[in-house]
Amino acid sequence: MKLRHALVVLILAILGVIAWRSELWMVARPGDRPRPLAAIAPGARRPVALDVILPAVPFGSRHVAAGAGVLIIHYWAPWERHSREQAARLDSLRQRPECADVGVIVACCDPFPSVTRYVARERLRLSVVIDGAGELRRALPCPSVPFTYVLDGGGRIAVAQAGEVDWLAPASVAAIAALQREARPAPRGTGT
Repeated sequence: MKLRHALVVLILAILGVIAWRSELWMVARPGDRPRPLAAIAPGARRPVALDVILPAVPFGSRHVAAGAGVLIIHYWAPWERHSREQAARLDSLRQRPECADVGVIVACCDPFPSVTRYVARERLRLSVVIDGAGELRRALPCPSVPFTYVLDGGGRIAVAQAGEVDWLAPASVAAIAALQREARPAPRGTGT
């Protein structure tokens, strides 16, 4: 009888390790370098139906909707390798004049209290929305952490990129600026 119990415990332990390791594969691997944002060609972009209200840290809520201008949605977690640096650089990108009209959402699936403590301890200036119920992930799946989407002004996915982002790379700034130019209406010519 003891052999059966030991065998059951061993099988459960093996299954537990397999499940735990599968969760770790979702995280950026050590040695992966942050990459600049790479935009999808306008003709290949697909629209997304997104209109949710999510709780925000440190307090309040945020309305997240597609089609109201360029919107960066960065899935993030406090436990990821360079979490503070990614949030700080994303905030720096947001402060640049050429990116002033860009909406920025940092989304996290972790429990509200732990995220609140982390944001306060690290003094992050970006608010973080909590997608615990998966409302945001239903519209924009999060296959790995970190993962970034950028929606163009028409509510189409212009960037879908896994891994850490080099937010301040010239190519990232240029991609965001180009999306903003696309979103602005064309200036009216003066007719004679």
